Amino acid sequence: MYSTILTKLGRRLRLGMVGGGFDSVIGETHRIAYQTDGCYELVAGAFSIDQEISRATGAGLLVSPDRIYDDYRDMARREAARTDGIDVVVIATPPQIHKDVAMAFLNAGIDVICEKPLTKTVAEAEELAACVASSGRLFVLTHCYSGFPMVRHARDLVRSGALGRLRMIEVEFAGGAPGVSVEVEDPAQRHWRFRAASMGKEAVLGEVGSHAYHLMSYITGMLPQRLSARMQTLAARREVYDNAYLDFDYKEGVVGRLWASYVATGSQHGLSFRIYGDQASIEWREENAEYLHFRPLQTPEMILRSGQDGTSDFVARSSRFRPGHPEGYPLAFANIYAEAALALVAARTGTGSSDLMGNLPTIADGVAGMRMIAAATASNQKDGDWQPL
Repeated sequence: MYSTILTKLGRRLRLGMVGGGFDSVIGETHRIAYQTDGCYELVAGAFSIDQEISRATGAGLLVSPDRIYDDYRDMARREAARTDGIDVVVIATPPQIHKDVAMAFLNAGIDVICEKPLTKTVAEAEELAACVASSGRLFVLTHCYSGFPMVRHARDLVRSGALGRLRMIEVEFAGGAPGVSVEVEDPAQRHWRFRAASMGKEAVLGEVGSHAYHLMSYITGMLPQRLSARMQTLAARREVYDNAYLDFDYKEGVVGRLWASYVATGSQHGLSFRIYGDQASIEWREENAEYLHFRPLQTPEMILRSGQDGTSDFVARSSRFRPGHPEGYPLAFANIYAEAALALVAARTGTGSSDLMGNLPTIADGVAGMRMIAAATASNQKDGDWQPL
């Protein structure tokens, strides 16, 4: 489907990676996603702060030894100076260094695809947003769940008015698999997401809550005006919050609710949403991601399936297989990479990329997510008092 992208540029996009080594939780997911449509070629990387892991990862991925870097700053300088340097870098590090890594590449004239949450603080997010604007480079945030075809169809339904006037927006990202619902015995083995020094005590909002919050705005086109938050630590020996309940107020009386958790025992992933209007409602669950439930007030429920006729071109383009063949998470993630490739190639061939960025998560989504986390922190410290957004 996306092979025509490359004919404009005459080659694959040259990709670099910071983080994402073989010891990374998310690195291999990125590699599966960017390879799906054949638009990228990995040619450089600083894959880990552990130089042995970085070099082993690069060697295993057949990256030339002279383009396996020990430091991302050196990588940005040297790649920018090459005639065959990278077009875009993927940042798959812990979020507390996202700003510094991203700015090094943006200032070197290299586009960025970045993991979420955007940064450690709102101030860092706003500084990075200013750098993106002044650099003129493209910045894509990997809120990958917006790549699911039925999430996109939900967006079309809401914005077409099929639900009528919105009333309630509810989203959950509540998992409880063994790796997150129980804290490790040895603190030295604790993952960075469960270290307060990494992203503060609000790690659950950055790691999973930011995805849920993005889906709320992606589907409805709305951002709340204020929130009230209560956060808890329920797993023994844990130093961060692992459960959070957030309430939102929107314009025109619309209300919302977000539940983010690592301790919903037995839930393997737990991402879902329900949106209610005065004429209909919709419901989607990632564990059954091919289906979207549409429930009109006066007529029977409809179960809509990915890949079938009758959707918009945008939704249809998001499905690669015929109906009856499940696609799932890797190809939803791949949609983000494929659409980023369209924008990157358009920018390099002078055909304009602004329209192509309209469906992608960008720096603005990252800043919004960080403002949500900051407001939730303030609210939680004041026993759930409402905080403006």
